[in-house]
Amino acid sequence: MAESGARRWWFLDSPVVPARLRIGPGTARWIGAGLLLVLLAGVPLIFSGPGNDLDVANIFRSGRSIVDQHTYLASRAPGAPVHESIVGVADRLGGPALVNLTSLAAAVVFVVGLDRLMSGEGLGPNRRWAIAVVVANPWFVVAATSAVDYLFALAFVVWSAVALRSGRLVAAGVLAGLSMGCRVGSAMLIAAVLVAELTDGQPDGESNDEASAPEFATRFRRVVTVGAITAVVAVVLMIPSYLASDGFSFAQNDFHTATPLVHLGRSAVKNVALLGPVSCVVALLAIPSIGRALRSWRSSWLIRFAVVGFVASEALFIRFPWKVSHLLPALVCGAVALALALRNHPRLLVALACLQLLSCVVQVKVFSPDRPNQAEGAKVGFEVTWGQVVTDWQCRRNHPDAYRGRQKVEVEAAWGCSQPFAWDDHR
Repeated sequence: MAESGARRWWFLDSPVVPARLRIGPGTARWIGAGLLLVLLAGVPLIFSGPGNDLDVANIFRSGRSIVDQHTYLASRAPGAPVHESIVGVADRLGGPALVNLTSLAAAVVFVVGLDRLMSGEGLGPNRRWAIAVVVANPWFVVAATSAVDYLFALAFVVWSAVALRSGRLVAAGVLAGLSMGCRVGSAMLIAAVLVAELTDGQPDGESNDEASAPEFATRFRRVVTVGAITAVVAVVLMIPSYLASDGFSFAQNDFHTATPLVHLGRSAVKNVALLGPVSCVVALLAIPSIGRALRSWRSSWLIRFAVVGFVASEALFIRFPWKVSHLLPALVCGAVALALALRNHPRLLVALACLQLLSCVVQVKVFSPDRPNQAEGAKVGFEVTWGQVVTDWQCRRNHPDAYRGRQKVEVEAAWGCSQPFAWDDHR
């Protein structure tokens, strides 16, 4: 039976596949189970339009401009040429459904890369429960079945980290640059990868002053090389945005700032929406374990990456507390930290994964904005509603052609329908 099971995954463990890319049958079964789960949840979404994100219509316009007219039209500042090009090609080949399937493929590539990264840093099979927390998150499921760029950026970053840890510096830099070509915000995770690499030290309790200087010099050269390649690739990818806007106006944003307290409040409420209030309480129970995991800061590349990436992603979100989906990088870093902290006691991870899966279908709301989309305060209450995945699917059905419409009318109506803090309750 084991032999026949292995044969089913021959394409992942075949001698034809390079050794560094092979995946054993055990890992393949986990990946297959996760993929089946996402497919079951996502099939209704995949074939119900490209999603309700505010940027979807502009992404399609940009992709069609690239493919049909060979001119660049940024979907929003500062542009996302890599993702916009992928959407343009997929749209012309198979329409919105194929675009959604490319997002699902990006999700699979990301999951395989994250598993490879965590395994390479010494985490055992319990790491997969941490990955399950990410995959079962409703915002991840929606992103994996929509024409959005979140998972493309994450996939490029995680494989950049895998390449860096295996010494393939050029590949690491190119992949990191491509992630910037999907989302400029990827810079936070790229910085976390480089900081983790630069501060890589000897195991706790050991010291060797004679070896430390040349080792640091080697790490420094690696980090500078990858950083330089990343910067060059990112700059080249942004040239079309620069030319299309006749200058650096493409890098400006139109987000209206409020007081620091309002920004912090918006960020906190949306963090609760990311996991759900019950999951947040469960996650808080892991704080003592995370504190103990921080003791391995010097010896653990993963803990440094997870903490720096989480803090940087959250800091960026406090400055720009827009969409809940923008917190997906923080979710990934938090899951990595939990995998390290709970590697021998995964019960909290199992509970979180189950709660995330449940929140796809049903969710508990404890906050609502005083002014939807312009909140400066929140109302506290208790409400049980359909989960984010069900809600998103309903809104796609109610607004099937929103991505073809006007930004201020059809697109924003679909967005308002699907978001937990927007204005439209007619789902």
